[in-house]
Amino acid sequence: MKRPGLFLCLFSIVLIFFMIVPVNAALSISSFSPEVGYQGTATTVTITGNDFNTTSATVLFMKSGEENVTATSPPSTLTSTQIVCKFSSSKLSDMETGSWYLVVINNKNSEDVNHPQTEYKSNTAFTVRVPMTLTSITPAKGRTNNESVEVSVVGTGLADVSGLQLYNEDFGNVTATDVDPVSSTKVTGTFDLDDVDVDTYEVCVKDEYGTRLCGLSFAVTSDAVGSLDLASSPSAASVYLDGTLMGTTPLTIDDLEVGSNYKLIIKKDGYSDWMRTAKVTNGGTTSYDAVLETKTSATTAPTAVPTTAPTTVKTTRVSTIAIPTAWVDTPTTTPASPLEGAVIIGAIGIGILAVRRKY
Repeated sequence: MKRPGLFLCLFSIVLIFFMIVPVNAALSISSFSPEVGYQGTATTVTITGNDFNTTSATVLFMKSGEENVTATSPPSTLTSTQIVCKFSSSKLSDMETGSWYLVVINNKNSEDVNHPQTEYKSNTAFTVRVPMTLTSITPAKGRTNNESVEVSVVGTGLADVSGLQLYNEDFGNVTATDVDPVSSTKVTGTFDLDDVDVDTYEVCVKDEYGTRLCGLSFAVTSDAVGSLDLASSPSAASVYLDGTLMGTTPLTIDDLEVGSNYKLIIKKDGYSDWMRTAKVTNGGTTSYDAVLETKTSATTAPTAVPTTAPTTVKTTRVSTIAIPTAWVDTPTTTPASPLEGAVIIGAIGIGILAVRRKY
């Protein structure tokens, strides 16, 4: 009977000892935030767990086939249950998209036997994604009291977008319905602009990780409308309004926003373009009757076609025969023959020679 009482007493003492003296738990990571980062964007990570070395700890990301990526500097917060550290934009630029494991290493401390160098890998992954950017929204405006305005937002990294909003500091948010991330570069949604104040709003998207990005502008305009009544002489001319072909004259264009300046062009082949800046009045119709002027065509002289005729090269040889000067009493009607002149000269020469011999 005494032995069972002794065992019970010893058990009670051991239990009290463990209740008074804390037992060092193994290093573990219970959670970290955020769970997603974007290439080229600096990220501060808060890690919750237990038995972190309060003297020195290293935090890094690991991925199979990739080099480890270590936090930029020692943790800004380091307690036994929490670590706060930063990964610079350049660090995340070098990380491939996809899942990475978060690793905490308790660096060895020779003075603290309770904290030898140990490491622990998180059970959940840190996801690296392409950063979200916003390039354009179409259309870029809509009228108030319009219950269904469908828009398309173009950018990058939009594959995980789950929310789309219009934000205005004075008038609050307008949240889109039917948000659909069509691809990584496009997301669509529908805005209900019923009773929404006329103003300019900022376009914002939010992904499934809670990351929010704002940019671009969307104008909520008045629902007041008017019309344009257009005619031309000659008729059947093409009508362009802000660069969009609307039809041919005569033409009435209804449901146009009031107060806007529209670029109106009426054109027809063979005639000069007729251009105006058209304004629409509330509930009214603005009329234009365009008189088109015939284009003046400049007369262009036909270009002469060069004719290539065969070239005859004629060579004239210079004569070496000396032509004697005609005598004064030589009849001008009959020109002296060169042969006759030579005979006469020869006869004179013989006569002179004969006279010399005589004397």
